[in-house]
Amino acid sequence: MKVRKTFEVRSLVISFVVLAVCLALFTLDVAADMFYLDIFIIQIDHTAIEFVTTVTLAFALILIGWQIKRLLGEHRDARDSVKVASGELLAVIYAKFDDWKLTPSERDIALLLIKGLSAREIADLRDTRPGTVKSQSSAVYQKAGVNGRNELVAYFVEDLLGGEALMAGSVSDAN
Repeated sequence: MKVRKTFEVRSLVISFVVLAVCLALFTLDVAADMFYLDIFIIQIDHTAIEFVTTVTLAFALILIGWQIKRLLGEHRDARDSVKVASGELLAVIYAKFDDWKLTPSERDIALLLIKGLSAREIADLRDTRPGTVKSQSSAVYQKAGVNGRNELVAYFVEDLLGGEALMAGSVSDAN
């Protein structure tokens, strides 16, 4: 993998250098045409310089195009993986909500708590009172077997970061 990345970086650097040299040669060629100068570089014909430069540019463009196509593919794959991961996490969260037998309101509250919203923000979103949100939050924590929002979030994040399946019990069971 590292050898491949090194090759890719080198090929891009070489392409950049080739493009820079070709730009210099074409600039020299245009200047010579503008001022009606006949330029010979190491006894190479003006047309030969243009031909070699054009072929080299074509090669560099093909190489860069290949790299762009590859990078776009990697980007698409990464984006798809993130979609799958976030969808899977949400499915895992909802499955846990089912295990904990949360009511629909408690599910909404729990999800908003996990997302990091405050009791006031949740109350405003749900058009209810902060006291109601706090009461429902307490019910969520009790059913989940956690002591508060931090433990609720940590329950999901710990398993996500550890790459392990969620435990059948609650976080407090594991401690």
